[in-house]
Amino acid sequence: MALTLVLALAIGITASPAVAEQTSTPAAEPTAGLSLNAAIAQALKHSEAVSKASKEMDRTKEIRDYAGSQLDYIPVGHIGIPAVEMAYTNVLASDLTWQLSQRSFTVAEDKVILDTCKKYWEVLKAVEKLKTAESSQAAALRQLQNARMAQQVGMSLIPNQSPTQLVLAAEAQYAGAQAAVAAAQNGRDNAYNSFNQHIGLWITERPQLSDSIKFEPLEVSDLEHEVSRVLERSPVIWQADEMVNMKNFLKDITIYSSGQYRPGEARRIEVEQAELDAASAKKLVAMATRTLYYQTRNLEEAYAGSLEAIKMAEENLRVKRLMLEVGMATEAEVKAEEKKLDSARYTALEMAATHSYMKLAFSKPWAADLSSAGSSPASSAAEE
Repeated sequence: MALTLVLALAIGITASPAVAEQTSTPAAEPTAGLSLNAAIAQALKHSEAVSKASKEMDRTKEIRDYAGSQLDYIPVGHIGIPAVEMAYTNVLASDLTWQLSQRSFTVAEDKVILDTCKKYWEVLKAVEKLKTAESSQAAALRQLQNARMAQQVGMSLIPNQSPTQLVLAAEAQYAGAQAAVAAAQNGRDNAYNSFNQHIGLWITERPQLSDSIKFEPLEVSDLEHEVSRVLERSPVIWQADEMVNMKNFLKDITIYSSGQYRPGEARRIEVEQAELDAASAKKLVAMATRTLYYQTRNLEEAYAGSLEAIKMAEENLRVKRLMLEVGMATEAEVKAEEKKLDSARYTALEMAATHSYMKLAFSKPWAADLSSAGSSPASSAAEE
C-alpha cells in the first residue's frame, strides 16, 4: 500500500511493521505499542468498503470485457446503424464505469486511512481527557478534605462563609468531578470501541498507541498550485471531465445510441450540459480546498495561542508551589493550578489532532469527513 506510506510521511510518523491479522475472538495478550501505520494497515485489511470496492473493479471489468466482445469492429466516423451505435456506446460507457471503479477503490482506501487517523487520535485525546478529569477529581478531593478539617476545628477558609457552607460547596464540586471522571471513562471506552471495530480488534482490547499527536504547520508555498493539484487528482473532477470527453466523442458518430434518433442539436446540448457539470464540480472542489486551507491556517494561529496559555499556566503553577513552600498557599490551591495546566495542555492536544486531520483533508478532500473536525478547538479558544 504505497498510499499508506505517503500519508504516513505527510503527518510526520515513521513506518513500522504491520500488526498481525485481526481476529473476532479475544487476543491472548493485549495489543501493545500499536503505531498509526500498523493501525492503518490493519484497517485496510479489515475494511468491508475496500473489499467491496475491489470486487466492484472485478465486476465492472467483466461487464466491460463482455460489452467489447459484442462489438465486431471499432467504428470510425459516422455509423448510422442503431444496433452498432448502441453496442459501441455500451462499450464506451462500460469502460468508463470500469475506470471509475478503479478510482472509487482508491477513494475507499483514502477514506479508511483518514478515518483510521481520526479514530486513532480520538483515542489519544480520550485517554488524555480522562487523565485531566482524574487530576481535577484529585484537586476537588483535596479541597473537600481541607474544608472538612476546617469545619472540625470551627475555622472558615474563606471570609464571610461558614465552615458548613464551604463543606457543602466542596462536596458539590467533588461530586461534579466524580461525574466528569465517569463521563471521561465512558468517552475513552467509546473511542476504543470505535477504533477497535474499525481495525478489527476484539472489543475489549485496550491497545497502547505508540504514536503521539504532533503539530506540524501546513507547508504551502502556492495555494493555487495546490488547488490545481487537487483538481487533477480528484475522482469527482476526473469523472466529470471524462463525461465531457465521451459526450464530445459520441455526438458526431452516434445518432441512435439510446435506441431512438437523437437530433444533432440535442447531442450538442448534451455536450454543453456535461461541460457545465464539469465546471460546477471544479468550482466546488476548488472552493472547498481553499476553505480547508484557510481553516487550517486559522487553527495554527489558535494553536500558537494555546501554547502561550500553557506557558502561563506553568508559570502560575510554579509560583503557587513556591508560595506553598513558604506557607502562603495551600495544597488545594496548587491542585487547582495543576488542573488549569492540564486543561490548557488538553486544549492544545485537541487542536493538534484537529489540525493533523485537516492537513490530510486538504491533500485529499474527497476522502475527508469534516462534520466535526474543524469546529470545537479553535472556536472554543476564540470564545474563551
